[in-house]
Amino acid sequence: MRTHAPRTRSVSKAVLTTAVGSALILGALAEPSWSAPAVAAKYPGQGKCPPGDYQLCINGGPGGFTIKGRTFSGHDNAILLRNVSNVTITGNTFKNLSGANGYAGVHVKNSSGIVIKKNTFSNLRNKGHMHGVYLVKTTGSTITGNKFSSITGDPVRLRDGSRNNTVSGNTSTKSGTYAIVSEWRDPKKGETCGGGNVVKNNKYGPGYYGKSLPLILWGGKGSGKSGPNKLTWKNCKKATVVNKGGNKRF
Repeated sequence: MRTHAPRTRSVSKAVLTTAVGSALILGALAEPSWSAPAVAAKYPGQGKCPPGDYQLCINGGPGGFTIKGRTFSGHDNAILLRNVSNVTITGNTFKNLSGANGYAGVHVKNSSGIVIKKNTFSNLRNKGHMHGVYLVKTTGSTITGNKFSSITGDPVRLRDGSRNNTVSGNTSTKSGTYAIVSEWRDPKKGETCGGGNVVKNNKYGPGYYGKSLPLILWGGKGSGKSGPNKLTWKNCKKATVVNKGGNKRF
């Protein structure tokens, strides 16, 4: 299981308009560095992404905009949001994403009020078990009405103190290695348990490898099959993700 740990970074408005951000380390892999594009960005806070990694990167900025009706394919990842609030991602297609550096179709860090709704995620596959949506240290966000299919990793992954997020009304087919919605952290890097996350009214079938998966796993840590770094769950004092009903297995 990929152990790409986040690092918090504040970004001033001056930096957003004039400077080049440095790379953030995620476990053994580095997130791409980004720089302000030479021409006016389509979205506030948008920066140029390295070829073959993310296709659209937002770092800081005022937020309050919508990414709609686009198709993202053929790279390792699609969208990376960092340090931003109140962004809506809707009506997009995320397909055929793969590669050693693949984390997710939509990867969100240090953000709040993100709405990810009515998108289609399909054929997101790699050995690192990339996800459909990956929220890291993110709060008050909603993942609703999306379709997930043929995804090696868990369709929705929460990490490092992600709190008060809602996962509702989604459909998952042949997706997931551990659960439909999972929460995980790396305590060696100072990451914390989340809380107050809600899962309701979703429909889901077997996981990517054909096995029946639990709807929710929380409090995950470790990544190995055995030994001191063995992957285990329920390592937080109380459930960080709660089933609020209406979820149906097919």
